[in-house]
Amino acid sequence: MLYTFYRHKDPNLSFLQRDPHQPLITMTKKNLMKIFLGLTLFTMGYMIFITQEWSVEQLFRRKDWAMDTCFPNLSTDPFIPIQGSKTFVLNAFFEHRTYNMSLRLISIVWRPEKTIHHCLLCCQDRLFTSLAKRTIHHSHFRFPYGTGDFLCDIPEDCEPTYAGLVSEDFDPEHVTFVPILNRVPRESSFPANFTVCLSTMFGGYNNVLQFVQAMEMYHLLGAQRVVVYKTNCSRDMEEVLHYYEDEVGLVEVVPWPIDTHIKVSSSWLATKSPGDLHYYGQIPALNDCLYRNMYQTKYLLLHDPDEIILPVDNSTWGELLSTLEIKYGNKANFYFENNVFPIEETDESSRFNLSEWATIPGVNFLLHVLREPILKSHYKTGKLIINPRTVFEISVHGVKRQNSRTVEVSSHLGRLYHIRRRKNAKLKSRDLVRDEGLLRFAPQMIRKLLL
Repeated sequence: MLYTFYRHKDPNLSFLQRDPHQPLITMTKKNLMKIFLGLTLFTMGYMIFITQEWSVEQLFRRKDWAMDTCFPNLSTDPFIPIQGSKTFVLNAFFEHRTYNMSLRLISIVWRPEKTIHHCLLCCQDRLFTSLAKRTIHHSHFRFPYGTGDFLCDIPEDCEPTYAGLVSEDFDPEHVTFVPILNRVPRESSFPANFTVCLSTMFGGYNNVLQFVQAMEMYHLLGAQRVVVYKTNCSRDMEEVLHYYEDEVGLVEVVPWPIDTHIKVSSSWLATKSPGDLHYYGQIPALNDCLYRNMYQTKYLLLHDPDEIILPVDNSTWGELLSTLEIKYGNKANFYFENNVFPIEETDESSRFNLSEWATIPGVNFLLHVLREPILKSHYKTGKLIINPRTVFEISVHGVKRQNSRTVEVSSHLGRLYHIRRRKNAKLKSRDLVRDEGLLRFAPQMIRKLLL
């Protein structure tokens, strides 16, 4: 018996004391079994860790595939399926904002999946591997597919040029690689001051007039590039895109044939439009656009072609941001509240109801000057102007991960003008507010369009 109970005259002072004639640990069969079981569990846990970290190398050896050579198989498909997984990789980017030099792969992931992934890195024609840490982005609206990213440390003595993602169940002969972007970071002297990301053009998009007016407004306000993620559109719209891409040099079209890989929803809710991914992959497109332009533009705007962030007193985004930077610095991100201008309310007598535009399909921005008042309690559906180097994860209406802060801009300085279907069906025409802010830019826009 290891311990003896000593009873004192005072019952409050009774205590247990170890018998000094007994050893501290008695090596009984029961104790030996406990020690053996503990060592076994520790060894199994360690082997699982080692297997996760090195199983790719082991698999390569089983496949007799040279680990010291790299001949990357590149794909022209913007959605790269991963063998043994439901994941699709979009692009790979150097991540300069982590403690260790690392790589981030923007992806579309099947959220319930628990597969372990590795990065394969081509470094001076040699192949290296790195365990991939998966992060599922917050905004998925309960669809089974969502945006994700895989973060991989870059090994020492490795300067990768191409990267691939693999699961443990893959064929080394059929690994697809992508070039690694964002090789050189910059904090100044950007190729553009303002870039606009327009996500997911789909459903045979044919709102030609509104798109053209939006491009000219963006240009007047200071945009130097507009990125369009296109699934499909009408023939007329194709001609417009070619014009702005090839002749004007304002638009960059990113092919987005997501519906050939995933059953997509045309809504933000599966109950309104069944599918496995929200709104034709709007959120992965926005995150891809964020990382593509991280070091290509000083500021990035994320919205749709029926929306314009408009300064109230200033004439350009540059003037507006100069005002905001004085107050909040150049690291902040800026949110602009949504102001809905119902397309059902049309000013047919407007001097901007031009006959030259009568045969062009689409909505005329300039005929809609009545906006819905913003309720005190409402869901935030505004849009953003961001410093992309401060953002790790973006959603439709807000920044989800950042190393800075997001400031809501006063409506006295700037507003999001959103020309769309009526949002609040209870409101009558008399309840709406007349707002002619867009008309201030109409003469300049019209001159450019009628040249």
